[in-house]
Amino acid sequence: MTPASQLDGIELKLRQLTAQVERQRAQYRAVVADNERLQGELDRQQGMVTALQDKLARATSTTSQPIPTAPPAAADTTQQRETIAYCLEEIDRCLDWLHRN
Repeated sequence: MTPASQLDGIELKLRQLTAQVERQRAQYRAVVADNERLQGELDRQQGMVTALQDKLARATSTTSQPIPTAPPAAADTTQQRETIAYCLEEIDRCLDWLHRN
């Protein structure tokens, strides 16, 4: 091999390495931007979870108040139980959604 062909080979390798470095830098910048976006989304989701947990705690504490001495009518009790069951299902769905996202 002549020195000129060796030099051409080295030059080609350097150009290839330079192009590879530029691709990796661009990919790194894209990953960093995506990471920042995902971190912001995670912070937002954690805030929503905290807010819902606080809301659930407040709702739970209000339901632990003493029961009136007069028993409610049977229809009222059934309606209240259905409403409570529905609310609990909605809360469970919201919490599941938040944990998935």
